[in-house]
Amino acid sequence: MKDRVMRDHVDLNYNDVQKFFDERGGNDELKNKYNYVLFQDQEPELAACRDKQEKEKIGAMLSLGKPVRVLDVGCGIGRWGEYLLAHGAYYVGIDGSAKMIERAEINLKNYPTKKLLVGFFQDLLTMLEKAEETAPFDLILVNGVFMYVNDADFQQALRNIKKVAGKSCEFYMKESMGVEERLTLNKFFSDGLNQHYSAIYRSIKEYRENFQKEFAPEYTLVREGALFDEELRNHKETIDYYFFWKRQ
Repeated sequence: MKDRVMRDHVDLNYNDVQKFFDERGGNDELKNKYNYVLFQDQEPELAACRDKQEKEKIGAMLSLGKPVRVLDVGCGIGRWGEYLLAHGAYYVGIDGSAKMIERAEINLKNYPTKKLLVGFFQDLLTMLEKAEETAPFDLILVNGVFMYVNDADFQQALRNIKKVAGKSCEFYMKESMGVEERLTLNKFFSDGLNQHYSAIYRSIKEYRENFQKEFAPEYTLVREGALFDEELRNHKETIDYYFFWKRQ
């Protein structure tokens, strides 16, 4: 298979994805902790700016005036955990890379109201049951995870997150998406990351149609759009784009 595939639907090798994140999580030389998950190795200040802007923009939409149970799928180093735990949330973070969870444990060590789990999105329901976290969640974040999930598992993942959602749950879902069409990278060597990288950049249209199919009419689409201002973007084929759904 080519290392760049346009439009066609092809599967990733999950072992390649896990190897990428474990190698990245074990790298002690990145200049900014957010670079472990925001991938701006050549511009570490850009990662910090993106983190700040995302939390300001999305944080203003969240219902955090009361104690909430949060599920963060693909939590990485606990980047969103920093914000949500500081606002009094009970936080469950899940990531497929044990190395990333190790960093999350250090990053969030001062917050007791958390639980960090190692596991894949495909095993979400089993993981939560084993961790005795079967109570519904008030806020679910899926941040840059669907792009590493093949199509069959993607559909099941959407159904699974609905099963753990509370009666007034909010969903924040952000991915790097194809601006015009789907792009799949298969063990593509990134000069900027100095690693081989695999990901599925589904198009904005494709995500919109899938979310609409799964969530409407039970959930309301509150907002969608480009996450970052123009000056914080540095790709032409892909864009960081989000959807914010709510059931009430």
